[in-house]
Amino acid sequence: MKLVSMLDEELIFENLPGRSRPAIYTNMLEKLAAEAELELDIPALVQEMLEQEKSSGAVFPGIALPHVRNHKLNDLFIVIGMPENTDAMGNTQPADMIFMSLIGEGMSDIYLKMLSAFARYMASADNAAALRSAARAGKNALWSHLQASDIKLRNIVAAEDVMSNIEVSLSCDAPLSQAFDLFNSTRKRALPVVDKENKLLGELSAMAVIKSFIPEYVFMMDNLNFLNDFAVFNEIFNSEHSLPIAKYMNREPLSAALDTPLIQLTLMLARQGGGNVYIVDNANKLKGVFSMDNIISKVLRG
Repeated sequence: MKLVSMLDEELIFENLPGRSRPAIYTNMLEKLAAEAELELDIPALVQEMLEQEKSSGAVFPGIALPHVRNHKLNDLFIVIGMPENTDAMGNTQPADMIFMSLIGEGMSDIYLKMLSAFARYMASADNAAALRSAARAGKNALWSHLQASDIKLRNIVAAEDVMSNIEVSLSCDAPLSQAFDLFNSTRKRALPVVDKENKLLGELSAMAVIKSFIPEYVFMMDNLNFLNDFAVFNEIFNSEHSLPIAKYMNREPLSAALDTPLIQLTLMLARQGGGNVYIVDNANKLKGVFSMDNIISKVLRG
């Protein structure tokens, strides 16, 4: 299915008036309500969209993606708008186009597939520039561009659609001190370990490292009230610069292919009790990571 088949040319509006983001969103929803003969609580919908955007941040430069779920609707409504004043949206970068979605009951999977298709298309800088240029040229130019573009929805939502990019990684011969520095600066408590070709070798968990410095007999004790020794941490301080990450990493972390279905990724996490699933290509090169954060931010609240 092509993305354009889900769009209605009558729900593309150019030269939208408004001196602020809420005003422009209100204008778009009023036009949708009139065109589709819907009864909408527009102030409440606008407020929810703004809250969603505040938590998710900007996704694509120059393009706003407000969305809201509404169980009173039974369809997916997509409204596209081009503001008269692109600076009125209030971001540091002007918004040439607004791609607004109202997600009805049972339409979340279709919305996520649509958003994934749009994201894959926008991953190309040339595609993104061409779309924004068409939006600036007006409704007719944008509609022609969307019709000509080969933006297709997949049958499933896959790993590459919902994964996060890898921000930092470790090499297996690096010292533990480097890992602790990254645990601290990134606020992450588990990091991937890769080789020089970015192939996944394992995962280093802060918990696993700390646990390795605690004597085994301590874990067999029922009463820990008498423990007040700082020796464990002194041992870490004294050895973190000389001990290699390879000694402590998990050499068999959960991993999955780029085309792994979302539900399979979720079950992998559930069986493991959380943590990460690392997404790799056919050469085992690390491409991304999937965790409970992705389920929350990209699926349940995406």
